Amino acid sequence: MTARNYHGLTLTGGYTYAHALGESSDQGTSGGLVIPQNSYGNFRSQLYTSTAFDMRHRFTISGTYAIPGRKGFGQLLEGWSVNSAAVIQTGTPWGINDTTTDFAGVGEANGRNPAANEGIQWNFLGNPSDFKAVHNFNGVTPGPTGITGIPFFPGGGTTASLAAPTANATCNQKAAALGPLASASLNVLGCYALGSSVLLPPAFGSFGTMPRNPWRDQGFRNWDASISKAFKVNERLQVQFRAEFFNVLNHINFVNPFGGPGGSGTANSINPSKAGQVGTGLGYVLNTPDAASSNPILGSGGNRDMQLGLKLLF
Repeated sequence: MTARNYHGLTLTGGYTYAHALGESSDQGTSGGLVIPQNSYGNFRSQLYTSTAFDMRHRFTISGTYAIPGRKGFGQLLEGWSVNSAAVIQTGTPWGINDTTTDFAGVGEANGRNPAANEGIQWNFLGNPSDFKAVHNFNGVTPGPTGITGIPFFPGGGTTASLAAPTANATCNQKAAALGPLASASLNVLGCYALGSSVLLPPAFGSFGTMPRNPWRDQGFRNWDASISKAFKVNERLQVQFRAEFFNVLNHINFVNPFGGPGGSGTANSINPSKAGQVGTGLGYVLNTPDAASSNPILGSGGNRDMQLGLKLLF
């Protein structure tokens, strides 16, 4: 939608609905979980899903309004304009990749294969929106370890007992329903629980059942604005003073835990066998989009920023 000089208003707006599906994302890196965890199974059923760059909704609008002016008073009552630009987009998918534990015992998870680390998925039970990365999970109460991210509930660390002794009753119940070998893996590796949903390790001797990239991040929301005043020197020369404000509302934007544009997940923050024990937290990230893209000065997504500028237009 475009409006050109409608009573001083020039406006451009756009909306995009998209759904990107595929068996791999970007350049096919292993971090995108593009290698099937079970080479004996159906590759398409294991891999085909929303890609890491699947941005379902995106809305943009930008405009300039030339404020009506009056002659006189040293041009102080004319030449003013306000400018604004906003971007709203929904989150992109992310997921996990456990390249540490060979639950199935076939040697395909942790490097003993021609394609290097394939990784194994865990079992996810519940609503994927419970694990939505909103403000880096700052609004949730961490598990007993106090680690930031999706709360982790450690097991007993040994297969000697199959009682699944975690501090989360839902984890214990779900694992027990899957059988004693599921309780054994829970006892060794623990689980993650948020809302009414749990992430459980697969039973020893089996593969995990969750798809790749099942969760979404918080999306991206940004509003920039500026005000300008132009002084006309002659017919060919103007001097324009600008005051510009970036991220006016100081909205918090973290990058995707892994997989999306500017994703910054580390090996441990997306490896559930490691994340709870090393202090990173599952899905935990440190960067805003501008810092993750190595452009903290001119990039989008940082904290509120203000600047003054002077332009010569000729």
